[in-house]
Amino acid sequence: MVVINTDICKFCQVDDSDKNLWVQCELCPQWVHVLCIPLNCIYLDNDTAVSARVYPNSDKDINKFICDAHGSNERLILKSRGEKRNIDQISSDPHGDNDNNSKKYNLRRGKKIDYISLNEGEQKKLKNVHPHLANFQKCFKKWENTKNIIDSKKFESDFNSIKEPFKITDPELSGMELPLPIGSDKDVELTVRDVTYSVGADSDVNVMDVLNQQNEKWTLGKWNRYFSDTLPEDRERLKNVISLEVSHVKNFPIERPRAVNENDLVDKVWNKYGDLQLDGPEPKVKKYVLMSVGNAYTDFHLDFAGTSVYYRVISGQKQFILFPPTESNLQKYVNWCSMYEQSEVFLGDQLEDGIAMQLEAGDLFMIPCGYIHVVYTPKDSLVIGGNFLTARDIATQLKIVDIERITKVPKRFTFPKFDLVMCKTGEWLLDDENTDKTKSSIDKETIKSLTNHLKNSSVKYKSYRFPSKRLLVNELLSLVNS
Repeated sequence: MVVINTDICKFCQVDDSDKNLWVQCELCPQWVHVLCIPLNCIYLDNDTAVSARVYPNSDKDINKFICDAHGSNERLILKSRGEKRNIDQISSDPHGDNDNNSKKYNLRRGKKIDYISLNEGEQKKLKNVHPHLANFQKCFKKWENTKNIIDSKKFESDFNSIKEPFKITDPELSGMELPLPIGSDKDVELTVRDVTYSVGADSDVNVMDVLNQQNEKWTLGKWNRYFSDTLPEDRERLKNVISLEVSHVKNFPIERPRAVNENDLVDKVWNKYGDLQLDGPEPKVKKYVLMSVGNAYTDFHLDFAGTSVYYRVISGQKQFILFPPTESNLQKYVNWCSMYEQSEVFLGDQLEDGIAMQLEAGDLFMIPCGYIHVVYTPKDSLVIGGNFLTARDIATQLKIVDIERITKVPKRFTFPKFDLVMCKTGEWLLDDENTDKTKSSIDKETIKSLTNHLKNSSVKYKSYRFPSKRLLVNELLSLVNS
C-alpha cells in the first residue's frame, strides 16, 4: 500500500510549515501552498465560470479549497468582497464557530477530522462529546491510580529518583505562588476574566477546536467572552487553550515550585555560556495558563522535547492518562502519528503500564520527562503550569526530539532554541568551576547521547570558551572515554 504524506504540498513536495500560507482541502487531509495552486484554479465565491486570476493576500481572503482528488481540477474559492467587509464582525462572535475565517495551525501532523460532519443525525451530540470519550473513560478506569502522592519535602529531596507522575499533597508548601485575582484577596478564586485583564484582551492566543484538534488565532478578549459569558449549552464548538505563555507579564506574577526552579536545566546554563547577545532571550516555556471548557479533550501527545511539567489546577477538574516512555510505547506512538486515520484511532488501547489520575481544584501535579498522555476536562477549568528540561533526563529528551523529527512536528510546536540549550549544557558539563551537584548524576551514556546530537551539522553554536563547536564536542568525548 502506498502511503501519501498529506502534510507535504502536493505540488512542490516541500514541507516548510513556518514560512508560507497553507490551505487544507475541505474534503480530505491534503495540505498545499496557496502560491502553488495554479491561477486558473482560483475562483471568487463559488463562481467557477471565471477564474479570479489573483492570489489571496492572507488566510482571511480564503473561503475553502478542494483538491483534485474530488474532481477534475483543484479549486481555491475566495471570499466575496461583501464577506471580507464583515470579517471583523464575524471574528468577534463569542462562539467562535467560524473555522473558514481563521487560519488553521496544526497541533500535530496527521489527518484532521471534523467529527461533527461525519453523521448529521448525531450532530448535536457530537458538538459536545469527543468521539473518543467512551474509550478514554474505559482506559481511565483500567489504569486509575490513587496511590501516586508525595509531599513537597520528599519531592524536592528525591527529585532525581522520581520517574512517575505524582500529586503533591501539600502544594501550599511547594514554594509555588499564584497571581491574586484583580482587586481581591487570597480567598477569591482566580478566573479567566482576571487572566484577560492582566495579560490584555488584545493579546493573541491559540485556541484549539476540540473535535478536530486544530488551532486557530483568537484574541484573549474573544476567548474570555466565549469562556466566561457563554453558557455551556450555547457554545457551538468545544474550545481549549493550552499554550498561553505568561512569563513576560509583569502584573501576573507566578512563582514555580522549588523543585522545578532547582532542576530547570535552562536556568542552570542559559545565562552562563555561549554568546548571550547572539543567543537572545531564554526559551519562553516556564509559565503557561491553560483554560478548557467542560468536555474538552486533548488527544495523545508528548510535551515538546519530552519536557517535565508542573501543573496546578486553579478551578475545575482534569483527568489524565499517562504512559511511560518505554521503547514499546514510543514506537507505538510513532506508528500512530504516521497513520492516515490517526484521528480515528484511540492510542490508549495499544499502550502499556498506564497511570490515570483525576485532579481537583487546588491540586499540584508533576509529570516526568517523556510521558505520552491524553487529557479530558470534565468541567470548565483554569490551570497554571509550565515545562522544563532537566539534566537527569537529557538522553530521553534527545530521544523525544528525534521522534519529533520523525513525525514531522512543525517547528512552532517544538522546544524553542533546544539545540542552543544542549550546546550550553555541554559547556556546563565541562566547567570545572561549576560545582552543581546535579552534574554527578549524569552518566557517560547520557554524555555520549548529547555529544552525538551536537555533532550534527545542523546544530550551530558560538562559544567564548571554545574556538569551535568541534572542540567542544571533542572535550565531551574525552569525558566519555575517561
